[in-house]
Amino acid sequence: MKRKFFSIFILVFISQFLAAQVLLFDKHLQPADPELALELKKYTYLTADLDQIIDELRQEAYKSGATQESRVNLAAFILRKLSLRRELSFEQNEDLVYEAADLLPGNPYVETVWGDLLYFSGNYEKALTHFENALYETPENIKLVAKCGLAAQQLMQYEKALRYFEKALGSNPDSFFLRFSAGRCNYELKYLEEAVNHWEKALTLAKNEKDKRAVESAILSAREMLASTSGSSKDENQRFVIHFAGNSEEDLGEVTFDTLDEIFYEVTDLLQFNPEVRINVVFFLTEEYYKLNKSWSAGAAQGIQIMIPLKSGYKSQEYVSGLLAHEFTHTIIHLKTNNRCPLWLNEGLAQYLEFTVANGSPEEIRYDYVSLMETEFIENQNFMKLKDVPTYMRGSSRRNISKAYIASYLAARCIADFYGDYTFDTILTALGEGKTVDEAMIEGTGKDMADFQIEFEDWLRNL
Repeated sequence: MKRKFFSIFILVFISQFLAAQVLLFDKHLQPADPELALELKKYTYLTADLDQIIDELRQEAYKSGATQESRVNLAAFILRKLSLRRELSFEQNEDLVYEAADLLPGNPYVETVWGDLLYFSGNYEKALTHFENALYETPENIKLVAKCGLAAQQLMQYEKALRYFEKALGSNPDSFFLRFSAGRCNYELKYLEEAVNHWEKALTLAKNEKDKRAVESAILSAREMLASTSGSSKDENQRFVIHFAGNSEEDLGEVTFDTLDEIFYEVTDLLQFNPEVRINVVFFLTEEYYKLNKSWSAGAAQGIQIMIPLKSGYKSQEYVSGLLAHEFTHTIIHLKTNNRCPLWLNEGLAQYLEFTVANGSPEEIRYDYVSLMETEFIENQNFMKLKDVPTYMRGSSRRNISKAYIASYLAARCIADFYGDYTFDTILTALGEGKTVDEAMIEGTGKDMADFQIEFEDWLRNL
């Protein structure tokens, strides 16, 4: 089961999002005509007058023999309108984006606004491409460097993000946001001492109590991790970095890179996603794991790291393989969807692949789930709304928590049975592009969540 390791990362997200508001849409293309430049300054919100002047500038820009200046004038007003429409979906803005790009191909202002809009929509991968295009044209633009770092961090490409943040820190060493983000990247990459160093500097730069508490909590987490992994051994290949605490490497026996590679292919083949980053797998001695994670869990996935507590004498090789497959699936889903996957689908897919790897079939479930599934879902037909899964999983009743996990697993099986397991890729890809859960489900199944819930319950009645 997946549990959040550090409450700090809720605060991290808030801090990053607020900082992003400062970084995005901070500079605008200016019209070539000085009078129009003065006119543009008037538009700080959407008005009919703005649309009217854009229509007038279009007539000038698209007539035969139009000058480059007229194209710049029109593009400047279009970009201003786009920046004022950032709360809309990218699809609602894309015609204006493409028009600006046709007017000024490769222009760094156009590429930057294009990236900003994609970032706001949650499509960080494409946003990074456009930020990097703009940076290529203006390599000394430190704000663009920070934008690239921000997008790469959202993609969990921490090594790339760290390079951008460190470059930006060279010009702005007293930026709280850059220090905080550089620390986060180092933490995720398990460069724990470097993370503490950045966060201690960030602590001196924090301007409010909320940010101070976030940084203090981050420093504590890094120091606890340092203490828990002190004296650990490490092994790595091109896909994974494995950390063994204490004598855990001996306890694991045959659970090596061969096992992880098999899991890697099983999960990435089904979900159609190959990560560009290496995944950290940390095997803890059980008591050290629960010092870090106060609530019970069999394992945890956080960012690009998987954390597993080692009990003396694991049940079986299959158990460990299934557990690793479960957590690795969470990691791939985070990467593929930019952490936008609903909990029921995230947990459903993690179990679907756990049972496939551990038992040879997604239909061979955990032994401790069998009785509850047969009683609640098959005999009594006591179904659960998928939208209620988060509430049940956050509750204190172990029975209700188990029911939520079973409902999630069965929903994943339902999708595979009705539409084929390749549908998971379609749904996750749409989520990664910033689409809503309803939009993603429609792309994959032709049904929104309300209609899929009806179909799911009909499927359950025939189990």
